Amino acid sequence: MKFLTDHFLGTMVNFAVVLLLGILGSLIKRGLPKRITDAVMAAVGACVVYIGIDGMLEAAPAVSEECVLSAGLFKALVMILSMAVGTLIGELIDIDKWIKRLGDYLASRIRSADSGENFSAGFVSCSLLFCIGAMTINGAIADAQGDPSLLLAKSVLDGISVLIMSGTMGIGCAFSAFFILVYQGGLTLAAFGLVGVLSASTLTYMSVTGSLVIMLLGTNVMGITRVKTANMIPALFLPIAFEALLKLIFG
Repeated sequence: MKFLTDHFLGTMVNFAVVLLLGILGSLIKRGLPKRITDAVMAAVGACVVYIGIDGMLEAAPAVSEECVLSAGLFKALVMILSMAVGTLIGELIDIDKWIKRLGDYLASRIRSADSGENFSAGFVSCSLLFCIGAMTINGAIADAQGDPSLLLAKSVLDGISVLIMSGTMGIGCAFSAFFILVYQGGLTLAAFGLVGVLSASTLTYMSVTGSLVIMLLGTNVMGITRVKTANMIPALFLPIAFEALLKLIFG
């Protein structure tokens, strides 16, 4: 039990919040006026932007005395290279398109076993919304290190969203909690293995890069941008390579 609370607390809380508030929203079973949902989602987006900016301002790891770059410039270069190359890879693969296809496939499979279209639509929509994104990956890495704060913040955001969505789309939204448990818990388990392999500085660079994507997620929610943040997911893992490359070049 201690292992679960030390390394999976964020995912367990996220699961419980989405399940309980999803059930509550489906019991209320009434649509909120558009002006209210727009206002709430704008507030949620602003919170996501804040979380992203806060993560981006994390102190830069120290660099060796032989390095000709300052710690801040080194961090910026790792982030810029990771975002540029990672987004290029994501666009070439078109991760966003494959995620949408996965959603269509899941919807068709669920409909074949359940005649309720509202259930499948709610389940698929919320599963993708809550599990595909930088916040999930960053949070899983941090949770594996014993810091559930990002996933706890995500739980609040997911809870507000599922409460609103389940009020119109039904109980299927609540069942997305089980997708969170399996997918996000699996990422945390994988990250737990990486924590002992990757250095603290590498994890910081990954976190900072991911925080930039989180900020863009927030501007998307607010309707300011329409960036395909799913295509930026490869950028979260490229600091592993670019940190080593820049150290080789600059010492």
